[in-house]
Amino acid sequence: MTEQSADIARLTATAAYLSGGRSSGLRLLDDSGLLAVVLDVSGLAVEERKPLEDRLRAGLLAETGVREVRIAMTAEKKSMTIIAVGSGKGGVGKSTLAANLAVALRRLGVKVGLVDADIYGPSQPRLMDSENIKPESRGSKLVPVPNAYGVPMLSTGQIAAPGQA
Repeated sequence: MTEQSADIARLTATAAYLSGGRSSGLRLLDDSGLLAVVLDVSGLAVEERKPLEDRLRAGLLAETGVREVRIAMTAEKKSMTIIAVGSGKGGVGKSTLAANLAVALRRLGVKVGLVDADIYGPSQPRLMDSENIKPESRGSKLVPVPNAYGVPMLSTGQIAAPGQA
């Protein structure tokens, strides 16, 4: 093992420890001690990223032979999941299930929205305590209405006149 590869192995282990296993691609860019490392910040809140970057940089700069540390942060874009609640029969609790599921996921910190496209009897405005709130439009798009549960929602019951949906 050459001296440089031993240094890389030591620095890689240090970076992995300091970053909780989120670092990769560590390279010495030149003989003057310029170090580059990739930091995966997927799933971290924005306010958690800077302290992690600072801790990693400070720890690597404390290592022998490291003069400068360049950190490239990457994050994998999370995929969107759509949950549709439906049934061929009326009166089985689809709207209640959808409302409770949306509120429960919201309380877990998941970004959610609720669409009630029932044209025969939209009930989400009543279930979500937003019966008298009309959605605003921005250009050709409707803006979901807020409610007491923190779940943005659009419903045909908010657009159509009462008894007309």
